[in-house]
Amino acid sequence: MSHLRYAVHAYAWTTSWSNDTLDLIDHTRSLGFDLIEIPLMEIEKIDPPAIRHRLETVGLGVCTSTACSEATDLTGETPDIRQSGVDYLKRCVDATAEMGATTLSGVLYSAIGRKIDGMPDESYWERAAEGLRTVAEYAATRGITLGIEPINRYETFLVNTCAQALRLRDMTGAPNVGVHLDAYHMNIEETEFYEPTRAAIDSLCHYHLSESHRGTPGTGTVNWREIMRALAEGGYKGVVGLESFSQVSDAMRAATCIWRELAPSSDHLLVHGLDFLRTLEQEAYQTAGPR
Repeated sequence: MSHLRYAVHAYAWTTSWSNDTLDLIDHTRSLGFDLIEIPLMEIEKIDPPAIRHRLETVGLGVCTSTACSEATDLTGETPDIRQSGVDYLKRCVDATAEMGATTLSGVLYSAIGRKIDGMPDESYWERAAEGLRTVAEYAATRGITLGIEPINRYETFLVNTCAQALRLRDMTGAPNVGVHLDAYHMNIEETEFYEPTRAAIDSLCHYHLSESHRGTPGTGTVNWREIMRALAEGGYKGVVGLESFSQVSDAMRAATCIWRELAPSSDHLLVHGLDFLRTLEQEAYQTAGPR
């Protein structure tokens, strides 16, 4: 019996979601996953009714994620940019609800890849919190939880650690704002995996189980037993996901910085990674006992 629900990010196979990639829903199910994570960066290509119909036909769950751009940055320098960010995230909320998902997570607070001069002062935090609070109020009317994903210093200047994600969540004051951890980023920014995972448990809405080099879980330096122990001891029974990149297109190579073959194929990585993680999950939850 699995205590966790396993998702796979569609970026495992495609860099652009559209109705041409709906067959990935069937493929995800065939590999034994419980959900597919659909990216909303190209929101104009998203067809929620078509996605929902395919999901219901196949019997698969779904969650969504995105990352703000320079044009939709909640910490942007002008009110127009910040409003564009709020408007964009509300569109993502609508798409998420219409396809039957309940969680939208990712880099929702600032433009991914943005760098600033000097240390971020409180104004950046306040802008991010204000924008997220507005989006969260709207998301609550649609039954959607927002997940703040801390990512590494090379990809954002604002939220790098679990503690920072919890701080921003608290600043929003919104009950439907949670935390989305990612082991790949934690491997760079945290000193360990157990304590941040335990600290996030009550707010955790998603967890990317990504290896230190984004290859097959179990072949890098992430301490998976610490993560699973923390999840089990905290009684987490939510969604976790594999966000790994093996079949990377030239268009996405610079964004992911994958310059070598990490696995024979995405399917090989996902199947072996899923088996590895489920084995550790069973051990950890049996040791922790019922909650």
